[in-house]
Amino acid sequence: MKKGTKIILIALISILVLFSLIAGYIYIANDNKIAILGYHGVLPKKENMEDNGMIIDSEKFEEQIKLLKKMGYKSLTLKDLYCWKNKQCKKSHKSVLITFDDGYYNNYKYAFAILKKYNMNGVVFAIGNYVKNGDNKQYFNMDTIKKIEKEYPNIEVASHSYDLHYSSEKTYAEVNNDIKKMDELYKTRYYAYPFGAYNDEYVKALKDNDFKLAFTFGPGREHRKADIKDDNLKMPRLNISKEMPNWKFILRLLLPM
Repeated sequence: MKKGTKIILIALISILVLFSLIAGYIYIANDNKIAILGYHGVLPKKENMEDNGMIIDSEKFEEQIKLLKKMGYKSLTLKDLYCWKNKQCKKSHKSVLITFDDGYYNNYKYAFAILKKYNMNGVVFAIGNYVKNGDNKQYFNMDTIKKIEKEYPNIEVASHSYDLHYSSEKTYAEVNNDIKKMDELYKTRYYAYPFGAYNDEYVKALKDNDFKLAFTFGPGREHRKADIKDDNLKMPRLNISKEMPNWKFILRLLLPM
């Protein structure tokens, strides 16, 4: 064997070994992590004219869900995630939780049918005040929730607070009172903090009311995969924006961060 050929062969073997080591590390690291995907609104591109990165095109949303299915990902329910988080059961290595904040009516109109088409589960965190009053047609009302329960058994509804979405201070008493109002309307023990913001009193109020899981939202340190060691009431999510390209979406799924 010529010296040049031998060097090339050694280099190729070294690259393959390095690649195997990296792939092995990623696989092991991901075993204790999960991508919790955070969405908001979903609209067809022709209707999505607002300058709002949180409202994703329905065509792009379907591309992402199709990618999840093609790559062999399983979408968990809240119960599945809670069970895994408390080390009571195992999850598939390729698992995600698909979430939506605010309870936009367009989720019901466009997103849920796409999830059902690909046999994927989803969770929507609705704002109780909008649900009860029903005067803001952009959001769910109670009739919408009843339709979801009947038409989309793959979709769960949880709390995005009753009326704390635009409250500046979150004292223990305020949060506790808000929880009671939400319980009268729609009782759930899963929660997403409005704008991902929380403080110690907020967390304590949820804990004292026996909430199982509560979810934050990026950016910064909250914009990452959730780890099995994370606090159950401080679960981070990956913000999936309108501008995120598919290559970055895939990278977020694969990398353990």
